Amino acid sequence: MSATAASGRRPAHGHFPGLDGLRGLAVLAVVLYHGGLSWAQGGFLGVEAFFVLSGFLITSLLITEWGRSNAIELRAFWARRARRLLPALLVLVSVIGIYYAFAGPTQAVPDLKGDGLSTLLYAGNWHEISTGSNYFAASGPVSPLKHTWSLAIEEQFYVFWPLLLFGVLWLVRRRIGRERLASRKGLRVMLALSLGGVVASAIDTAFLWGGGRGLDRVYYGTDTRAGSLLAGAALAVALALFRDAKERRERVEDEALAEVVPVARLGRRLLGPLAAGGLLGVLVIMLLARGSSAWLYPYGLVGVDFAIALVIAAVVLLPGSVIERTLTWMPLRALGVISYGVYLWHFPLFLWLNSQSTGLQGTPLLILRLFATLVVSLLSFVLIEQPVRRHTVPTWLVRWLAPAAAVGAAASILFGSTFAAVPIGEASAAVAPKAPAGLEGSGASCQVALTDTSHYGLAPYSAATAARQMYDSLGKHALTWSGSSTRTFHTCPPKKVLLVGDSLAYTLGVGMMQDEERYGVEIANAAKLGCAFTTSGELSVNGDWQSQDPGCPTALQQWSQDAQTLHADAVVVELGYRDTFDWRMSGNDTHLGDAWFDSYLQGQINQYVNVLARNGTKVLFLSVPWTDPPADPDGSPAAAASSARHAEINRLLQAAAARDPGQVGLLDIDKVVSPSGRYQESVGGQVCRFDGIHFTLYCSKLLEPSVLGTVRRMIGG
Repeated sequence: MSATAASGRRPAHGHFPGLDGLRGLAVLAVVLYHGGLSWAQGGFLGVEAFFVLSGFLITSLLITEWGRSNAIELRAFWARRARRLLPALLVLVSVIGIYYAFAGPTQAVPDLKGDGLSTLLYAGNWHEISTGSNYFAASGPVSPLKHTWSLAIEEQFYVFWPLLLFGVLWLVRRRIGRERLASRKGLRVMLALSLGGVVASAIDTAFLWGGGRGLDRVYYGTDTRAGSLLAGAALAVALALFRDAKERRERVEDEALAEVVPVARLGRRLLGPLAAGGLLGVLVIMLLARGSSAWLYPYGLVGVDFAIALVIAAVVLLPGSVIERTLTWMPLRALGVISYGVYLWHFPLFLWLNSQSTGLQGTPLLILRLFATLVVSLLSFVLIEQPVRRHTVPTWLVRWLAPAAAVGAAASILFGSTFAAVPIGEASAAVAPKAPAGLEGSGASCQVALTDTSHYGLAPYSAATAARQMYDSLGKHALTWSGSSTRTFHTCPPKKVLLVGDSLAYTLGVGMMQDEERYGVEIANAAKLGCAFTTSGELSVNGDWQSQDPGCPTALQQWSQDAQTLHADAVVVELGYRDTFDWRMSGNDTHLGDAWFDSYLQGQINQYVNVLARNGTKVLFLSVPWTDPPADPDGSPAAAASSARHAEINRLLQAAAARDPGQVGLLDIDKVVSPSGRYQESVGGQVCRFDGIHFTLYCSKLLEPSVLGTVRRMIGG
């Protein structure tokens, strides 16, 4: 196929200003979504436009190159992609590492190291899946690299799709021999493969979503999102075939092709209105969709892909049309030109420029964030992206700097994650409050073998790894117990205490397990991340509705079995933080302070007393402490930080404990971790809460005398 046949009168590899405008519209949607605007909750779908555009443009470039030379220089293609994408990304990762190295432990992000390294390896999407991350909901610190999952999927496409395209075209040409006919048939094969891939991806998405694999698997998966890229690729192949047919019709009188002309003309007349309707439909979906909207997977996403493909086709085939004039509006085009930098930098900047650091929220905060993003993106475009891409920087210097920059970015992220996490472990060793007299026991010592089970941990982490292990578990949103050790007790046998609850309970237990022999107790840490007393419905996290983790609705039954297996003398419950969120139950929005929800929640807490206190087991509820969770995306305080909700959840706990004061107790831990009567990140000059929610090892040890001392008094002996 000749270059003309491959591209027609408007080269497929040429520049279409309308596509810049489409990029600008897409990145604007994503930015406004992360800005927390209530009417832009579906703005994350801007990523779909990026995917379809990437599939179209990359495939068009490859087809044009094949048509020009019957070859595709894969190394040159990948080198161009690297020059385009890597420099700004390496700088971003380096800056993030440096920022968190100086920000300190209270700003640190769990698993920042894993996020950074997977970003550099373009495997961020699979890293998010492996850690159980939810793009739409995070009640703790959010990774500044969370948005790079989409870059990973695109890069994976850039690696494998050119190989497949080249392989098919080469094989067909070798089999047929006739250059033009072979290229035409090869493109037909690629059209079938790309359309088949779209269908296969949609089926895969429906199967995984319907099979309960979870939103993270469906949203982040390369296989489930490949349909968007392949939709763009299919459009590129179809347009190449269309141009080839047009070229042949103009060159020779072909009756078969002549019959196609009226159909083609009708298609062109319909394309403009269909594309305009498609773009309008995408904007409407962006107003209505939420990340957890079940209708998106796969049907909504496929519909968006189809609509975006129509828009691209109209821009390419209908110069001067309404859709092209709309998308060539100068502000949209300008934003599209720097869209890569805007996408890279807006998310970390939005995290760093929050209500706490700026004193702003709402519209003023959004304006500041947008201004900072534009400035940084322009600097990135002018000083980093363009000089490398346009070869302003000598090639030999780029080749020398590239590996050094990659190593520097990796070292920066490792340094940042390590430096930020170290004080949490060091501070914990600075104090070990003295246990109340007599709890350690004074009898002959006994050796107790502690071996973790699949449901709870018994073996304490070593002092060297406790903080790191705790931090990594929170970052990966997964608790894995597989240790064993032997401890010396003087209370023989030691009293057995089952610690249950959410991530607050987990971080509380990690530190206490290290000192358990001083209190004559054997602690089993059975916490489950993300759970609440509420067992049905969805909770609102960062403005999106999220189901609880699969094990949470049956957690009480599991903990009851654990208590029996352990022969627990007492159960300590630290639960209720997530009950302070907004909830949606049976289609109705509710929260603490709503009489119906308060009554329901009281019944749930009472059920814990009924189940856990049977057979004489003592139950100690710990109060839900003051928290300072991340603000909503628009900078407004999170509902879970409400003083009224803090008071109400603890009132309900007190009411449950009052039902059987001899069997059940409530300990107000705020007296230790928030002695000022409000949230405190530091107590006694040491970091106590490292992210506004969870306990440091130091904080856990501060609570040992009151928590474990109270438990021993309840148990007796």
